[in-house]
Amino acid sequence: MNLRTKVSVVILVTAAAAATVFPTLSGASPVDDKRRQATELQRQIDANDSQIVMLSERLNGARWRHDQAQTGIDEAQRRMDLAEAERRRVRSILSRRAAEMYRGAGASSPLSQIDVKSIGEAATRSKYAAAAADRDAMLIAKVQSAKEDLAVRKAELERQKTAAQTEADAAAAAKSKIDAANREASALKQKVNGEIATIMQQEAAARKAAAQQAAQRAAERAIAAPAPRSGGGSTGGGIPQNFPDAPAPNGGAAAAVAYAKAQVGKPYRFATSGPDSFDCSGLTGAAWERGGVSLVRYSGAQYQQTMRISFGDLQPGDLLFWGPGGSDHVDIYIGGGMVVSASNPSAGVVLAPVGYNGPPSGYGRVRG
Repeated sequence: MNLRTKVSVVILVTAAAAATVFPTLSGASPVDDKRRQATELQRQIDANDSQIVMLSERLNGARWRHDQAQTGIDEAQRRMDLAEAERRRVRSILSRRAAEMYRGAGASSPLSQIDVKSIGEAATRSKYAAAAADRDAMLIAKVQSAKEDLAVRKAELERQKTAAQTEADAAAAAKSKIDAANREASALKQKVNGEIATIMQQEAAARKAAAQQAAQRAAERAIAAPAPRSGGGSTGGGIPQNFPDAPAPNGGAAAAVAYAKAQVGKPYRFATSGPDSFDCSGLTGAAWERGGVSLVRYSGAQYQQTMRISFGDLQPGDLLFWGPGGSDHVDIYIGGGMVVSASNPSAGVVLAPVGYNGPPSGYGRVRG
């Protein structure tokens, strides 16, 4: 399933929910019905948030590959320019040599143009000139072949650059569609929550009137149930109030962890790296920048830049990855079984347990 198909599935589910607005279940109370609607809408919003996180890393990866291709194109062009300059230099030498031979051929006496003491010396010089001409011709051929090879390499890099740009454009377009679907789902959820509040107020008023008429209670009371919480993205539950105070293995890791902790509560934003908002690799990259290490702002590249470790080896400052080759998501470990994660657009930057997003696909130690 390609990138566009994956995104379309999530958007279509949300659109279908918007069209049907969940028909009433037989035997269910109006409030329970509305709560089911709100829960399902929040589930779809959370699913879309997960898609946005993956799309952000797809965009980061595409931009990284685009930049690598452009660097290669620039280097190939530089070498082609050098080869062309060398070809022109050798051709200039050959042209001068040919002109000199032409002038010598037109002299009244060929021997008068040769400053030699013997015919043997003249023959030696003739052989040397022929060898030099052969050598220069071979050099021109080699330079031309190198230019052709470089042209092929440049064309392939141009293709890679175009493909990377196409992928980046597709990720950005898909993200825009998901944003629109989320806005629609959020508006529907807000409407459903408003309907829940209205129903509950009506039920409370009816109960109050019945109690007054029956005169069975000394005091009036409202029995409205609390409205459901608005979805803010799950952090897995059971989050401690205070950060784990686990010692980092070195000063760089300590600085990275301290920076990551300080970002908790800030918003998640697609393809950003701070200081006011982050995506996942933007957060881990910014954190380790404070630790003195430069990481590429793409989770897949950060996976390649780090040393593979096991779950049991985790220390504060290590990175946790999700997806093939770490290409979907990355968090920073802070100790005590907890990570700081630029989780998704609903939750933002949160403190969460290691397994909040399912089993990681790998663990990495930054080479400081």
